Amino acid sequence: MRQIIKQKQAQLLAQGYIRFTKSEIASLNETDVREIQDTFQGRALMMLPQGEIEFFEWLKEMDLTVWEDLWGGDDEPYRVSTDFLHHFVGEGNGFPICDLVDSENYWFSVRHIKPKAKELMEVIGRKLDNHERLEVRELLLVEIMTASIDIWHFCHRNHIDLDTAKEAVADLQKADMLVHLTDRNDLVKYLDV
Repeated sequence: MRQIIKQKQAQLLAQGYIRFTKSEIASLNETDVREIQDTFQGRALMMLPQGEIEFFEWLKEMDLTVWEDLWGGDDEPYRVSTDFLHHFVGEGNGFPICDLVDSENYWFSVRHIKPKAKELMEVIGRKLDNHERLEVRELLLVEIMTASIDIWHFCHRNHIDLDTAKEAVADLQKADMLVHLTDRNDLVKYLDV
């Protein structure tokens, strides 16, 4: 680990940011991530991993308004604090889109799932046991239960149309199963960043 940290410190000095390769990210565990974050203490920027850059290029095509909300003001997009490194390691769901100013936020954590969703979770459990196909709203609940996620990463990963996913959120909210906080200031207490 010391060697990789020395390499990243040299990168930071040479180019002003750090870049992790796909294989470097694949080799990291939680302890490594903490050590890297402790070393740089949020003062270093890192380039998003290549897979995440590809996701944001998809987002640029699918929802330009959201992409511009995130990256439109930056001369060099896709650079974030090393504090976000854990979102790209293991089962991480990528850079969390939860701080939108000019667009509605669609970011959810397990704490957004209301008690009334328990019955639906039981139905989902039976469907999973029987290897049945899940509806979009059911799949979204499973994803949220697994790890915090935004609607755009969810759609990209599952090849789901954005409007369809937003309808699923509206259905879950109307059924009193999901809290949908669209304003970034309301989301602050839910963040696990």
